[in-house]
Amino acid sequence: MKQTLKSLWAGVDRLGIRLAIVLAVALLPLMIVSIVRSQSVVNEAVARSRAALTGVTLNAVQDEIISIEGAKAVAQSLSQWLPMTDGKPDECNQLMRDTLENTEFSFAGFYDTTGYVSCSSALAPFNLGVTPELQGQIADPKPIVLVNQDAPISGTSVIYASHPVFDKTGDLLGFTAVSIPHQKLKKSASVPTNAVFLTLNALGTVLTAPDSLAEAKAVMPQLHPSEFISEQPKSFRALGADGTERLYALAPVVNGELYALSTWPVDHDVSGSFYLKNPALFPALMWLASLAVAWFATSLFVTRHVVRLRRTMREFAKTRHTTTDQEFRSAPRELRDVADTYMSMTDMVLRDEAKIEDALRQKDVLLREVHHRVKNNLQLIASIMSMQMRQTRSKEVKQIMQSLHDRVNSLATIHRNLYQTSGQADISMDEHLDAIVNQVIKMAAARDASIKLETDFDEIRLVPDQAVPLSLFVTEAMTNALKYIGAAQGKNKNLCVSLQVLEDDIAEVVITNSIPLRPRCPTLKNRQVWVLN
Repeated sequence: MKQTLKSLWAGVDRLGIRLAIVLAVALLPLMIVSIVRSQSVVNEAVARSRAALTGVTLNAVQDEIISIEGAKAVAQSLSQWLPMTDGKPDECNQLMRDTLENTEFSFAGFYDTTGYVSCSSALAPFNLGVTPELQGQIADPKPIVLVNQDAPISGTSVIYASHPVFDKTGDLLGFTAVSIPHQKLKKSASVPTNAVFLTLNALGTVLTAPDSLAEAKAVMPQLHPSEFISEQPKSFRALGADGTERLYALAPVVNGELYALSTWPVDHDVSGSFYLKNPALFPALMWLASLAVAWFATSLFVTRHVVRLRRTMREFAKTRHTTTDQEFRSAPRELRDVADTYMSMTDMVLRDEAKIEDALRQKDVLLREVHHRVKNNLQLIASIMSMQMRQTRSKEVKQIMQSLHDRVNSLATIHRNLYQTSGQADISMDEHLDAIVNQVIKMAAARDASIKLETDFDEIRLVPDQAVPLSLFVTEAMTNALKYIGAAQGKNKNLCVSLQVLEDDIAEVVITNSIPLRPRCPTLKNRQVWVLN
């Protein structure tokens, strides 16, 4: 989590990104105001559009409504003529056939309360049976418009208008019916192509549809008929049976009997321009365009010059390459002043570095000369000691002089190494100890050539304050180890010197004598140790 926050901050912690955030926040209120204003315009347009949907709905199904109203009128007329043909089946059948002439109707007839069709435009009587629709008509005998998806005569889906027939005493005899095939119902030419227009009865049953009734049911709202069928025009949103959110408009054609229903997908509920359908898009685009212009301006006048100045500074830090004022000629005055100040600073830095380098070279030359003269003086002192040792007769004096001679040679070796390592203030002790050990062993070999030397030095560097006492210790310890080297009969005299780097910045010098050679001179008798921290 912490790494993620660091990465996010690294992405935001840039001049261009910060400017973009500030500009975005500054312009955000304008975008919000624009969106609110645009949304209010769209809401007003939607309200007006929905108010007009009822008229559009009635206009779109006007031809269908005329046909249905005609069927209802004919059914009512037949209910008045039918009692006059009582007991005359041929005359009744002829009346039904004459009714269909020059009309779009496909059937006309009379059926009693048992569903038996005794008089019709068909060639022979037939029985419809007691259907749920018939039971409803008997329970509440009134004019009604119904649909039969499998008419017994035409075998197709039809819509039929039914009207009750009563005798002189008021008893229900049956019902007259006039049918219209769905395929003969005409759709108004003014119907929008993105809308579906239907006619329904009071039960919510689809009576007419532009295509098949099955397709019409797919766009019906997922609501109970009582929830959307109303005696007043209305519009509403709901999910269709196919799961699509749609806009619906309902207009009553015959109160309590026939209704017109139109439906559009929600993305078509506002007729108008692309702007009205996407009210927030235009303000958002304007906000982005304003950000782009502001970004371009800041990049043109600020960011690119700052980036160039940063690149120039980094290049100077790596290569000491300076720039010229020509690169910042197009920058604003304030940034030109910053660039001029930077170039003046780089010139001063280069001059100061040149002076420091010259002073360091002179210091190095002087320091090398000092080490060289000290080494020569120490070697001269060692030579004088050698002369005195050759002239003296006392063994004790010779031993003292030899010890002093070895120490002086150790110091001379240190200064020789410092002289040879130009520009460095420390000494490579593995090389230095190797020189001291070889120097001491050569002197010892002149007295006893049977000594076998083993060295093992880790690489380590020490400053003179550490190297001098360590060198004196090694010289003194080797002198003592050589003095008491000893060996078993028939065995070689062995001397082992090692410098080992331990843990926690600790180094250990180990000097052993007359011991079988083993890795890194292990801890055994006749062992002398120097520990460096």
